[in-house]
Amino acid sequence: MSIVSDVVFDVGRVLIDFSYDRFAAKLRRHGAECVGAEDFLAHVNLIGYEHGEISSSEFLRQINRLLENALPEEELISAWNDIFTPIREMLALAGILKQHCGVYLLSNTSELHWQHIQVAFGLDKISHDRLASYEVGAMKPAAEIFAAACHRFDLRPETTVFIDDLQTNTQGAIACGWHAIWHQDFASTRAQLRQLTGVDL
Repeated sequence: MSIVSDVVFDVGRVLIDFSYDRFAAKLRRHGAECVGAEDFLAHVNLIGYEHGEISSSEFLRQINRLLENALPEEELISAWNDIFTPIREMLALAGILKQHCGVYLLSNTSELHWQHIQVAFGLDKISHDRLASYEVGAMKPAAEIFAAACHRFDLRPETTVFIDDLQTNTQGAIACGWHAIWHQDFASTRAQLRQLTGVDL
């Protein structure tokens, strides 16, 4: 007998991996002097962008101000989006679950990344609906984003499980009455999902 009927996946490092190495290298080639992620975040308002507080155009302008010669917007967008690789076994797992359960995606991310990964990785094919932090104005683990997900996806916390690679985010879901899986590897997440959903994965 299943305990949950709806599964909500985080995206980054659960379904899709990412690395900023290529993006950072491109910025350095064009004169940026940022050293590491913390230095970059000190000069651009990524958190505000992922909260939907600034536009994509303003965020790109902030990046271009780091460069000796500003990049054309389309080239900068391409570089910003060139950070993702699929985690194929997890995407396949979500696709199987979609045949038996409600499957939804909930991500702390920005407008440009969200638009890109939905198309590039066919996220509509492995989920029934999707929600990003910038659309809500709140980020995990804040209770507001879990409430927004419940409203958007018509979820009941007691029959919903949330999967995230960050334990702080799974703790946020648990505090809102959800079940949660702290994703550390494919095998353990699949085993826990099998137990919670009753689906033969």
